Amino acid sequence: MQHAPQDVTVIIPVINEAANLQDCIASVERAGAGAIIVVDGGSTDRSVALARSLGVEVILSSPGRGIQQNAGAERAQTPLLCFLHADCRLTESSLKSLCLEASRTECLFACFRQQIDSVGLKYRLLEWGNALRVRFLGRPYGDQGICLSTKLFREIGGFANVALMEDVLLAQKLKQQLIRPRLLSERIIVNARRWQRNGVIRQTLKNWSLLRQLRRGKTTKELAEQYRRDDQQRT
Repeated sequence: MQHAPQDVTVIIPVINEAANLQDCIASVERAGAGAIIVVDGGSTDRSVALARSLGVEVILSSPGRGIQQNAGAERAQTPLLCFLHADCRLTESSLKSLCLEASRTECLFACFRQQIDSVGLKYRLLEWGNALRVRFLGRPYGDQGICLSTKLFREIGGFANVALMEDVLLAQKLKQQLIRPRLLSERIIVNARRWQRNGVIRQTLKNWSLLRQLRRGKTTKELAEQYRRDDQQRT
């Protein structure tokens, strides 16, 4: 079945992302998405008012990316879903690449390549390493723009309703069904703020530590206590 960008609903979970949201939404509109749903998890800034002023659907939800993204997906009426972080931006060809891949399979699980919005070899190495993680470990992260066919998403019950690691748990669930992610040809532009603030090596080691703790039985609630949101970092 052939698909076009109008067949994609882009779901953007937000908490206090007014500084990034307008650019994010504008990029999705340029990419030609059929629908945009912003799911707010309790912002105290202008995120909700801004999204509404831009004419997109806004849903209010409990906080947590898994929870928020599931709430957005419940409202979607298109055959394809793209979950996009508010500090990421689609390129004009992103959704065309997604639709081309979706036309080859009914059970789509995919993500984009990254273009981190900063100069420096360390960021290019990070992009390369994250692409290899998808190819060889089958584990895309949320800042790579996770995409699924709506049919598959609903068959597996969506994301776990957790505040953290919903992307990892989703990949694990799909791996058990022998479904691996496709790395799309197009890129999304990713804000470098977390790596700039915490350092590339320190942030990578932190991610590895959280994954190791998850494998050893720590709950996602316990892990979330170790991982401060970006808006909390600014306070």
